Amino acid sequence: MEHEQIMMIYQKTSDKKYAKFLSDEGWKYDTEADALAGYARMVKAEQGEPLTWEEFRAELRMEGDASAAQKLYRTLCEHMENGALSAYQLYGYARHRWCVRCPEAVVAYQTGPKRWAVNTCGETISEDRARLLLNSEWGFEASRIKLLGSPYYDATDWNFIPFHCGAYDWLMQNGELYQIYQ
Repeated sequence: MEHEQIMMIYQKTSDKKYAKFLSDEGWKYDTEADALAGYARMVKAEQGEPLTWEEFRAELRMEGDASAAQKLYRTLCEHMENGALSAYQLYGYARHRWCVRCPEAVVAYQTGPKRWAVNTCGETISEDRARLLLNSEWGFEASRIKLLGSPYYDATDWNFIPFHCGAYDWLMQNGELYQIYQ
């Protein structure tokens, strides 16, 4: 993005918003121009416009082989197309970068006619621990729980565990329970 375009975006927003961005994210950038470009990417995403591949890669701050990041970007774009992710959430995956280390963790389940749940956790846990957690949190019989993919758990309020129990498929996400929409 050209420096003049970036400056126009900055001028259209409040100084407070840019100051907050610098406070939260400024440490990532070497120059003022880089910070303004990062801010422009955030504003673009907030306005509902998805990042291009080049912008996504710039936000990841990746150098070298980008094949894993390209695969991740395509997966995230597919989730955006089916309504599982917003443009700002796509930006969030690039901003936090955990998903490049673990692209297989970026999975989505439909939990309603127009509602999706997408994983935001990067740490897997054992199947036994996931079953015990589901049993203690929701009362599902541990021996009847069949996990659907890898269980992810970063904290009590950051988890993503899809499973089958009884006649239904379920998803525990961030401490909440959802029935997976078929």
